[in-house]
Amino acid sequence: LQRRSAIMLVSGSNGFSSAAMINNSLNDGKPYVLTANHCYSNPSSWIFRFNWQADIADINQSNCTIDPSSSPSFTSISGATLRSRRTPSDFCLVEITGGLIGGTVPLSFGTYFAGWDNTDAIPTSATCFHHPRGDIKKASFDDAPLVSGNGMFSTEDDSQWEVEWDRTTTTEGGSSGSPLFDQNGRIIGQLWGGGASCSQLSAPDFYGKVSYSWNPSGSTSANQLKFWLDPNDDGLTVLDGFNPTASINEK
Repeated sequence: LQRRSAIMLVSGSNGFSSAAMINNSLNDGKPYVLTANHCYSNPSSWIFRFNWQADIADINQSNCTIDPSSSPSFTSISGATLRSRRTPSDFCLVEITGGLIGGTVPLSFGTYFAGWDNTDAIPTSATCFHHPRGDIKKASFDDAPLVSGNGMFSTEDDSQWEVEWDRTTTTEGGSSGSPLFDQNGRIIGQLWGGGASCSQLSAPDFYGKVSYSWNPSGSTSANQLKFWLDPNDDGLTVLDGFNPTASINEK
């Protein structure tokens, strides 16, 4: 449930994409947003839509057939600045600049800042929350261990997690940029692309790995995650999520 509160729909000049609030080692609510590099356009005009989702009871149903009878309400803010992005692992990190209160997303949004794992350890299962076709938030599940792959023709071998969805769930256009969570509820990648759709439930998807985006050889703050998500250079390999409205951190 916490992970779901990290996900948002982003609209910009390139259309709709999905994204997630992501935590940093200071646990200070810095409003960093992780999405896909191929979704990039000038983030100063991006609109971030929060909490556009159905009742939690619906998330285990096929995300091609379940919708509420009327559109749920949502909250939104706009404006961000680019922090880093990179093509070989297709990540983009921006920082929200508009609509903040006390330097972070308003507490009334109930936003969760998701944790991450940069170890490249093979997950035993995975979950993705996303906004397919710009629709309300949906969930997809892979109940088997993931494998490394390169289905998106990156210049780096094994730079992606290959996912085959279970429980009649899938992704579609607009799901790009959505986070992939491991069995511990930490982000391990963001959706790059693949053949999965409502008409091809068994086709694989590919997620650019956090481990390949973390501190690539020869990279600077402009094309790595480490500088922003581990600002004190603590050498962290995993970090749990941050809930600004709770007294303790949760995954």
